[in-house]
Amino acid sequence: MSNIYLYTNDVELGTKLTDRLLQLDHSTKFLDSLAALADENSLVVVDLDDSEATPDTIKALKLKYPDLRLIGFMTQIQKQLRDDYRRSGCEMVYLRSALIKNPDSILLEDDRK
Repeated sequence: MSNIYLYTNDVELGTKLTDRLLQLDHSTKFLDSLAALADENSLVVVDLDDSEATPDTIKALKLKYPDLRLIGFMTQIQKQLRDDYRRSGCEMVYLRSALIKNPDSILLEDDRK
């Protein structure tokens, strides 16, 4: 499994997700900023509700790191916004609650690709 990075300003969510991933023997590193990413062979889980995580930012990351795997999550999925993020380079956009409850399913799906 590649490195897993998490970008969110929600400390509670970050803690829950990190705990769940540790139970599955996956370590997580937090990013203070999406611009701080320096490892293109990674899986990055991005809080798309954050103001820094715009479709343009996602697109710029994919241009800079073509092999980067990006998975986004939102509190409430809006179809148009989800489609914008998918076109920009997010492989998938999940509900925040689904990501917390089922990180193993999401990671196993990611490993098969």
